[in-house]
Amino acid sequence: MATLKKIVKFIIVIILFVSMYNITLIVKDGNDTRRIYKEIREKKEELDLNSINSEYMGWITIKDTPIDYPIVKGSNNDYYLTRDFNKQYLSSGSIFMDYRNEGFQDKNTVIYGHHMKNGTMFGSLKKYKDKDYLEKNKIIHIMSKNHEKLTYEIFSVYTTTSDDAESIVITFNNEEEFSAFINNICNKSIYDSDVEVKVSDRILTLSTCSYDFEDARLVIHARLID
Repeated sequence: MATLKKIVKFIIVIILFVSMYNITLIVKDGNDTRRIYKEIREKKEELDLNSINSEYMGWITIKDTPIDYPIVKGSNNDYYLTRDFNKQYLSSGSIFMDYRNEGFQDKNTVIYGHHMKNGTMFGSLKKYKDKDYLEKNKIIHIMSKNHEKLTYEIFSVYTTTSDDAESIVITFNNEEEFSAFINNICNKSIYDSDVEVKVSDRILTLSTCSYDFEDARLVIHARLID
């Protein structure tokens, strides 16, 4: 019996140690994320971001939210999942454009970011499931690497599955296909929107993980208005 108690105590100690170690890693990663991107944010006006990272595509900002990050694009959609703007390992990764996109001139430009529980990266996008929050923060600003100012207005918010390829279609063969895409993403939205989306529009799609169910994704669509 004494031996059994020692084994149980040993297992409990190991579990506590592993738990504390994991918590320490999470806290460290959150601190690293804030520090790294704060440094870039504070110096972005004086830095040549293209020279630091040739895969720099632009900067995304949503006023009065934590989203204020550089956007990069790799040769696939895996590379920047665990690398920061300087291409160093960081579990929270980067905000990155779908590798299939050429840039913001595409009919649908898709941007990904981790849903970090500490609110960094795309962790704050979950707040868009609250309609009041959406109404107060529905404008997205992009400054492209060519210094083109782009303004988007959100018109669709929904949770979907990780294999929902229809939400992240990049190219369309004709206006009929693009019109069907618009209807599809509008119908999925948890809110009715008074934003009119036309086949002549360009769309920005933000995608992140969601904890609503297994392999869930939170998707937000916005149309270019300026």
